[in-house]
Amino acid sequence: MPVISIIIPVYNVAPYMERCMDSIVHQTLQDIEVIFVDDHGKDDSIALVQRYIQAHRLSKTWHIIATPTNSGPGIARNMGIEQASGQYIAFCDADDWVEPTMYEQLYDLAQNQNADISSAAAILDYPDGSHRLMLNPEVGSGEVSLELRRYLLSHFVSNFTTMLFRREWLNQYSIRFPQARSGEDSSFMGQCYLVAQHIAQTNQALYHYVIHEDSISHRTHVWRGKDKRKAFGALIDFAKLNGLWPTFRKELIFIYIKKALLTPIKEWIH
Repeated sequence: MPVISIIIPVYNVAPYMERCMDSIVHQTLQDIEVIFVDDHGKDDSIALVQRYIQAHRLSKTWHIIATPTNSGPGIARNMGIEQASGQYIAFCDADDWVEPTMYEQLYDLAQNQNADISSAAAILDYPDGSHRLMLNPEVGSGEVSLELRRYLLSHFVSNFTTMLFRREWLNQYSIRFPQARSGEDSSFMGQCYLVAQHIAQTNQALYHYVIHEDSISHRTHVWRGKDKRKAFGALIDFAKLNGLWPTFRKELIFIYIKKALLTPIKEWIH
């Protein structure tokens, strides 16, 4: 069993693939499984992955699976979770890259704290060469108290690619991305914070989030509002299924209003 399974959806990211793969090949932690999920883009991204795997003789630990049709990154990540065999699961976007020590540091952090989630900070890399630090909310490490859970639900950002998630725990609660193409990352993180028992955190920046115009998160589409309502409706359903709706009703209504209703309006105006 590998220590970590990294799940990477692949869709029209050919210009960025090699840098992403290089950053994983050069990790200080070597016991890593990588699962690329082909989401049927129109460029040669998957062909690049295939050539890279062959050139670096990685076929035993790097695998390619495919969605039936183009389904969006959430569905692709869910397929990766089902295929993963690692103790922990990480998600990396194919147009981003990671520092060489990222997964070793997050694994050690998770092990030391017996954490369901361990997280790092990130750096935003802009096209003009500038950079900006992107921190997760400061919560430290340890057991998740009722007060901390309320805080996490009210203040979290969906920087899930900066994190490790214990696979057994994800499966225990059936935590998955909803079948939506917008808001699916925040809905996933909301599920995680509703049931995480222990978390661990470092503010060291280990993940590089690359900003470019082709990113789906920087487009505005008429379906985004509908998909966000679907995604955060799924979060509320998850809370109800696990008997958490009465306790966190206020926080979940706040999330729904902010992210499913107000955010699409703001995006449409701009």
